[in-house]
Amino acid sequence: MTQTLVTPPEAGSHLVLYGVSWEMYEQLLAIFAENPTPRMSYYKGTLELRTPLQEQERYSWTLGRLITALSEELKLEICGLKSTTWRSQPKAVGKEADECFYIQNERAIRGKLKINLAVDPPPDLAIEIDTTHSSVNQMDIYAELKVPEVWRWQQGKLSLYCLTEAGYVESENSLAFGSFPVKELGRFMQLDSEKGENARLREFRQWVRSQLQQ
Repeated sequence: MTQTLVTPPEAGSHLVLYGVSWEMYEQLLAIFAENPTPRMSYYKGTLELRTPLQEQERYSWTLGRLITALSEELKLEICGLKSTTWRSQPKAVGKEADECFYIQNERAIRGKLKINLAVDPPPDLAIEIDTTHSSVNQMDIYAELKVPEVWRWQQGKLSLYCLTEAGYVESENSLAFGSFPVKELGRFMQLDSEKGENARLREFRQWVRSQLQQ
């Protein structure tokens, strides 16, 4: 029997494979199930494997905490599933977001450990931290998965995209958080050598409360 040693690639590495069958994609997901590196994006036969940089992970962690804190201040229930793999064989697509959340549909999946997109709704919000160039259009994958809203952090800017019949359209307002000025979360994403993460989170909560009092 031949054994193959699968060595996780170095952070920041990037590989694109073409003509990959759905069966092969699922086999690779199984191989890396206990070590979710690299992140995989699959779109109709094209498979991209990327390992996240420390920069990407740090911004992802920070934005995820801000979203969680915001939901608490707004008294919204939320379920975070981090970089869960979402896939649809009929659409021949699959990927892991940097972070993802159920918010509007939290009640529909509450208490479930396994979510099946054939019967359950997709996440309400997905987060993409764009620190490297991707050879696969990530938004096309999200559109096929019917994710209603995607936030993208790129070059120090937070952008919101909402799904329409024509695809994703950039928006000023969030479907999940309504008219609350969520694009301002970008201010609290900036690194500060004078403040720790918890201090910045406390500052964020104070800002949210001030907004709610207006």
